[in-house]
Amino acid sequence: MRLCMRIAEQDVRMTLSSLLGSHHTTTLRRRGVAAAALLALASWPLVAAPTSGDPSVRLSSNENAFGFSPKAKARLLEVIDSGNYYNHNETGELIKLCAKHEGVPEDYILPTPGSGPVLLMTAAAYGKPGVNVVTAAPGYPQLTSAFEKHGGSVKYVRVNAQYGQDFKAMLAAIDDKTAIVYVCNPNNPTGVLADPDELRRFIFAVPKDILVFVDEAYLELSDKGLAANTASAFVKARKNLIVSRTFSKGYGMAGLRVGYGIGHPEVLEKLKAFYMGPPSYLASVAGQEAIKDQGFLEENRKKYREVRDYVCKEFDRMGIQYASPQGAFIYFKTKVKGTELVDKMKQSGVLITRFRTPGITDDSFDEWSRVSIATKEEMDVFLGELAKVLGKT
Repeated sequence: MRLCMRIAEQDVRMTLSSLLGSHHTTTLRRRGVAAAALLALASWPLVAAPTSGDPSVRLSSNENAFGFSPKAKARLLEVIDSGNYYNHNETGELIKLCAKHEGVPEDYILPTPGSGPVLLMTAAAYGKPGVNVVTAAPGYPQLTSAFEKHGGSVKYVRVNAQYGQDFKAMLAAIDDKTAIVYVCNPNNPTGVLADPDELRRFIFAVPKDILVFVDEAYLELSDKGLAANTASAFVKARKNLIVSRTFSKGYGMAGLRVGYGIGHPEVLEKLKAFYMGPPSYLASVAGQEAIKDQGFLEENRKKYREVRDYVCKEFDRMGIQYASPQGAFIYFKTKVKGTELVDKMKQSGVLITRFRTPGITDDSFDEWSRVSIATKEEMDVFLGELAKVLGKT
């Protein structure tokens, strides 16, 4: 059924594209009901597949299997013919919408292709020999790895007994050489969400001359959502604070590359010395429509919660331990080493991942792996193959 739908929709899009190639969308609309139907079909969500052609079930990169806003897709089709112009105004419009969404002035927003560039620019701006960044272990390594490449060092603080951020220990790890404290919330790979009150107290307890970076790549997907947990509300009260946001996860736009940093203009100015440029014209257009289409984001959030809960119940039934998941993935423990499990699952056509754990000096995380949340059908394939590998029914 899914394959038939995909072929049918691709045929519609090919027809639509050929029409758009010779006439603009406004002309197409004048052609009556059939043309209008084509435009409507163009806004349907595709059961899409990666362009690699790899038939594996991809549960290793936290990609959103539920797709992105149909309104963004329709808008992309309308404006694609303007791709021969720079269209810098679209970046400006994206900034306006992001600023409104966050409740900050426009100069507090730095648009980027995904949130990764915000992490890398921060590492470049602050990393140098003789300084350190304090962060959780296990944790997301993009900022910390780049920080080390620029000559800085990393002070790892082991996650607490619930596999979440240990803020008390992180505060204790700060010294006179600390330049950044990096918090990924929910933490990646453990998926555990920080208590918002504890996070707030931590942010304001860090010495004012130290930058606090809060990476909220998965926060929209948490049970209570963005508004109840975001640290972006504090950027006007604490100058040395950056919050990063991406459209790759909740909004389902990993391939389009849209994101932004939120921070005081003077702090963002430090990053601009290493600025890699804004999202592309089409990415900016898609981002605008996505952020306006909060209804679709809520639908995605609902799907994530339902499938996440379903997999957790299956893990409970199978006797598999896992950290409390609040993002696009679940961190789980088996009696098989993570590296071995990843290899065996790959042989079965299912891609999961084994996160490196720098800062962990014992073997306590060797048997942990991370699986991305996808459709229930894809998770059933994962669960079935996992049961085979583990010798369970």
